[in-house]
Amino acid sequence: MSGESTIAETAIAALVEGDGVNRAIWRRESALLIALVILGEALKFRSALAIKFVDHSDLGRALPYLAITIVLTSMVPFALRISPRLGLPGAPLIAAKIAGEKLPIRIRSLLKISLGYALLALAIATSILFVVLVLMIMAHPSIARMKSPLSPMLKLAPSRIAIVGTLTAIAAGISEEIEFRLVLFAVIAWAVRLVTRGSFDGSRRGPLWLITILQGYVFGMLHVTRLVRTIPLAASMLHSIPTILLGGLLLPQTWEGIVLGRLYLRRGLEASMLAHAMIDAALFALVAFGLLLRSNLGAR
Repeated sequence: MSGESTIAETAIAALVEGDGVNRAIWRRESALLIALVILGEALKFRSALAIKFVDHSDLGRALPYLAITIVLTSMVPFALRISPRLGLPGAPLIAAKIAGEKLPIRIRSLLKISLGYALLALAIATSILFVVLVLMIMAHPSIARMKSPLSPMLKLAPSRIAIVGTLTAIAAGISEEIEFRLVLFAVIAWAVRLVTRGSFDGSRRGPLWLITILQGYVFGMLHVTRLVRTIPLAASMLHSIPTILLGGLLLPQTWEGIVLGRLYLRRGLEASMLAHAMIDAALFALVAFGLLLRSNLGAR
């Protein structure tokens, strides 16, 4: 907890002068983060088209996600203003850089803890996915004999998947962490503070864990449509609103969001960005390696 309080105090010192917000830093940081979201989402969409992760016919289905992205992006200034008051870290490295102050954490240390949390998120997500697959097969034994159509991405060259996938991972790590860890975390924490009539100040573990789980759940639920498209067999289990809501707790992305939320609390936005990018890059690299191995074995 001492590391968490240090980061939070540094963020407050970078953003607050006396009782008022340092508007110059706040405005520049807001503009920078909004630009990063726009750039990240544009690059992510362009990369997704390049590896055929989405099809032009799916553009209509992306409109709700686009609307959520616009809303969350527009709330970046609010999140930066309210985070220090809630004891949330915000983006301490970016704030310190803009303010011309010494960075509150060493880059090597940041990379180490980000890698550790990325591995933890991958381990938990893999375990959750294994449990879900086992439950699906137990509930519907015929699923094990069904053949699911291959994703268009799996028909591409492994080198293309690795290169474009890495760019997508970096873009997603930047844009989604700003939207969900910085903004959504602050919004939920602000709502909790309203409900508790100001008793929440970011130092109580119970509310912090509740907020961490809630933002991770929302993050996971936004991946339901992608999961059904990528793994059509999942559609057989998510056939009603109650099962979809319950299924959100079993989504690997939900638990990934929870782990990243915890990292955000400990080391700030930059650490969760790095971990998110590492997770997605590792997944794309794994897919590329699997396809390369399959092609080599098939050539023999």
